[in-house]
Amino acid sequence: MSLAPAGAAERARELDFEHRKHERSAWPMVLSMRYLGTALRRLGAGTTPVRAAPVARPAPGSASITFVGHATTMITTPGARVLTDPLFENSFYGIRRAKAAGIARTDLADVGLVLVTHAHRDHLSPVSLARISRKAVLVVPPHCTRLVRGLGFAEVVELDPGRSTTLADVEVTAVPVRHSGTRGLGDYVRRGACGYVVRTPGICAYVAGDTGYFSGFAEIGRRFRPDVALLPISGYEPAVFREEHLSPLDAVYAFEDLGARVLIPTSYGSFPLSYEDLDAPLAWLRRLARERNLVRPDAEHRIAILDHGETVHLRVRA
Repeated sequence: MSLAPAGAAERARELDFEHRKHERSAWPMVLSMRYLGTALRRLGAGTTPVRAAPVARPAPGSASITFVGHATTMITTPGARVLTDPLFENSFYGIRRAKAAGIARTDLADVGLVLVTHAHRDHLSPVSLARISRKAVLVVPPHCTRLVRGLGFAEVVELDPGRSTTLADVEVTAVPVRHSGTRGLGDYVRRGACGYVVRTPGICAYVAGDTGYFSGFAEIGRRFRPDVALLPISGYEPAVFREEHLSPLDAVYAFEDLGARVLIPTSYGSFPLSYEDLDAPLAWLRRLARERNLVRPDAEHRIAILDHGETVHLRVRA
């Protein structure tokens, strides 16, 4: 059921109120020193390697979802292998990655469709895209084709929200998000940003990429009825960052709005790209899952937390 505008506004106010209970110091110097400490610890700790087992093509009526790391996920269907926001580097502007990307080489070579949600450099990485077969179809938001034109992909599809494209047994529809499309760090050209609804014969999955909480979740849920929601859970400190990112609590509210059966969190545990501790988003989400009884595998609505390189296998609803 779609939320009425007043209901959406009330939920947003409720979220703001709940987040104030969790806020730590908002002083810029305190936040900056905390982040600097996290980045320095990452330099000393290095990157933990991940051994990801190859994911076989599933049986008809099912699909597999792999958390590769950061915003990168892999959706495997009987007819296609889809990769979202590929980022494989072990450092990002000098910030060391905590865990390496978890994807088997054979699976990476088999990718036929790549979805890029927006132009931020940790979501649209030419270095990572260069590791993917040029035979794959690359889908990007509006005004992003120029950024990938020279990479040699056989086909680049630019999708406005509401537009769709298909490959094998997968249909992809771009949907709105609450996030800026600029690339940053000297490139402030206004570009599009979007999420994607990935429909397969087995499941319907919603891929958010990056977004703040907004009333569009309810509309996406009403229109597409996704089975699975892949939602980011980091980048929420300080509070102003929630304009464009979800906290774990925001993600749970978005999950409820979408009406999905399974929430798979993304964008955690790889890079310290915000001011919260690297392990804080997952700890908060686990606590919320216990409080809201979203941990049982047989529950109608549940949270499936995947480690880097881990895969969950899902079947179509009866």
